[in-house]
Amino acid sequence: MPPELLALVTYHCRQINAYLDRAQSLGSHHQDCMRERQRLVLYALTDALAHNHLLVGTIAAYLQRQDLDPDLLRRHLQSSDPDRYITRHAVEHLAGLTGAATPEQPAEPTGTAVGRWVARAAP
Repeated sequence: MPPELLALVTYHCRQINAYLDRAQSLGSHHQDCMRERQRLVLYALTDALAHNHLLVGTIAAYLQRQDLDPDLLRRHLQSSDPDRYITRHAVEHLAGLTGAATPEQPAEPTGTAVGRWVARAAP
């Protein structure tokens, strides 16, 4: 696996852990308002989920570009539909990591910019 993808795993795991820690710590805050606590916990958990989904999709897109057997990719993803993970955002994220071209767009997609930032930080 290229160092950029290893850096991506590190980056997203740190983000996911930060959101999970936040969700866990919110149990001691907002004791007086259960709705506010529920709202903030769900925000933190869905943000962690979004990072996880993007990480899985980016790695799956990389494996797909490496011509991994489609059946093997489905088994790795534990899903009959790899497109559930390999979204446009994941492909843009991979493009930013690898320096690959992205489809022409008026502005650089956020996923591409974040991918480039992670790739620059890779050892």
